[in-house]
Amino acid sequence: MNDIELIPLGKLRLSEANVRKNDSNLFIEELAANIEAKGLLQNLIVVPAKKRGMFDVTAGGRRLRALNFLLTAGKLPKDHPVACRVLDIDTAEQSELSLIENVIRLDMTPTDEIRAYKHFVNEGSDLDAIAKRFGRTRRFIEGRLRLADLADPIFAALEEGKITLDVAKAYATTPNHDRQMMVWSELSNSWQGNNPDSIRRMVTHSAIRSSSPMAKLATEADYLAAGGKIERDLFTEDGGETWIDAEIAQRIAGEKLQAFAAEIAETSGYAWVRPILETRVTYNATEDLHQVHLEPAPLTDEEQVEADKLLETISALEAESETLDEDDEAAAAEFQTRWDAASSAYDALHDKPPVIPEEMKANVGCFVIIGADGQPTVASGLYSDKPLERRKARGGDAAEGASGTAGDGGSASSAPKPLSQKLVEELAVQRRDILAINLASNPAIALDYLIFAIADSRALYSAQALGTTLRAPSPSIYLANYPESPAHTLMADMRETLDLSWTEHRRTVDRFSAFSALDDDAKASWLAWCMAKTLEASMGIDKKAGQSGPEPIDLHDHLAALMGINVASHWRPTSANYFDRVSKQALLAHVSEVGGPTMAASFMGSKKGDLSASCEKLFAGETIVAPEVKEAALAWVPEAMRFRVLAASEPDDEAPVEHEPESDAGDLEPAEEQDADAGETVDA
Repeated sequence: MNDIELIPLGKLRLSEANVRKNDSNLFIEELAANIEAKGLLQNLIVVPAKKRGMFDVTAGGRRLRALNFLLTAGKLPKDHPVACRVLDIDTAEQSELSLIENVIRLDMTPTDEIRAYKHFVNEGSDLDAIAKRFGRTRRFIEGRLRLADLADPIFAALEEGKITLDVAKAYATTPNHDRQMMVWSELSNSWQGNNPDSIRRMVTHSAIRSSSPMAKLATEADYLAAGGKIERDLFTEDGGETWIDAEIAQRIAGEKLQAFAAEIAETSGYAWVRPILETRVTYNATEDLHQVHLEPAPLTDEEQVEADKLLETISALEAESETLDEDDEAAAAEFQTRWDAASSAYDALHDKPPVIPEEMKANVGCFVIIGADGQPTVASGLYSDKPLERRKARGGDAAEGASGTAGDGGSASSAPKPLSQKLVEELAVQRRDILAINLASNPAIALDYLIFAIADSRALYSAQALGTTLRAPSPSIYLANYPESPAHTLMADMRETLDLSWTEHRRTVDRFSAFSALDDDAKASWLAWCMAKTLEASMGIDKKAGQSGPEPIDLHDHLAALMGINVASHWRPTSANYFDRVSKQALLAHVSEVGGPTMAASFMGSKKGDLSASCEKLFAGETIVAPEVKEAALAWVPEAMRFRVLAASEPDDEAPVEHEPESDAGDLEPAEEQDADAGETVDA
């Protein structure tokens, strides 16, 4: 027997020889919907069963389950004829046939499926009809059509298997091709290129979620009225909305926050009230202030009476909770409402502004922030406008004036003068940033570094709310008028790619719970970024006698070697950041280093300013020179910026040195970088 026969559905059963045992019911409803719409497109393969009149289905078990699903749903009768190819084979051959059908086949690729749905739409088919025909939801079809409109390079990468479907979905979070390609060009060749979460955060970097406190404050009605646009995420479970014109939402929210701050300034008696578009007071907002700790105003007699009554109510509710039937959802909800009302009223009575002494009123103010519910609120804590002392880098530009003009008649072989103190520190900080941006892109190495730092260092801060002595303090060198550099800018941009959702909670416990719920990639990105922000500035050369400032750090050089850092790809010397600030002898030595003594000699008669400009072009690859000279110039950076190649260490013969623990340095708050203030300070 090897013929196609029509066998009643009720006479078919799944063969024990069918090799598919797991996930057999996955997408059965979708398959059933397709069979209902189009009929059975491929016959089943069966063998006669031992029970007379019955047949065992060897190949086509999922189709049989879908047919039985329709039978159970009353959409097919028990005697519905099913096309079957009847074979007379033994059990071993049945298993082999089942294995062949399930293994030796090629599934449709995602891009083929996407094109197919796009084809049906182009032919005029309705989305709901397509969804029903293929047993899918309308949202699923909409998502595949969004993928069909990906920017060409991204769709091509999906088709060639260079990116996964999840990565493609992350890019398709927005239909805007410009934003897709901006993120593609930045992440496609980095370690984050296969991380859907990182891509999604970058794609929506200039947007905000409709559920965010800022969006709640701005309100959807005001946002749309101002011309804002909304996109719907077709690839997440909640199908949340994204407001793509963040600047509009920020302007609206900022105006509302500013108005609220003005009201508080009129009634509070504070010297100033400052609104910030954040859900908490940021480090940047307070770095030039110091916190003022004051006792809250005492309750009045009337308030104390009310507080006592509320305490009695809360005590009675606590007793009632012991007998509450938790299975009675209506009663539990009603009890929770009464409990929340009493607790909130009691807290509100005690949430009184502190009493500000007369001598402090001219300096003490507060911040207005966005509450988690999207309402403007006065942040806890008061601050004085007297600036905190901050350690700044010593030295200045005094040494630079002499080097700018001295030695115009010097030679290429003259010994260069030492770098100025300020330049040494600037180069050290920029070198640090290059190491930081690479460390922030390598969570695995950052984790190793972090664990080592925890084990090998002594506590610098005492524990408070976080319950640990571990902190990530700011580096010891602080530069005013810090020169911009690509690495410094990238570090700031990288923070915006982190998952900030957990930071919206006010309570430490809530923030910790939200952070714990992040996926491992998001946590690793936070770890790498935080570790990178702790890096001290270091130099690639030893300090000259009597010179202060950063020193070489062997571990920095070792980390740079592990990550294969190419400083020249992150930083190029210019007249402003280097050449104008070293002596003419040093410039001639640099030219000689890449182009030889003959090239250096050709610049001997140049004035210092002209030579500096020529060096900027030469080391930017903009001067017409021999290919090998250009290559050397583009790879060159000052020795101070280079990461040293460390010699292999000899085995240690001495016993390890034990360090005495240091005392705590005080209760200092860790620094964190955030966005700038949302508006002007409101003077009361």
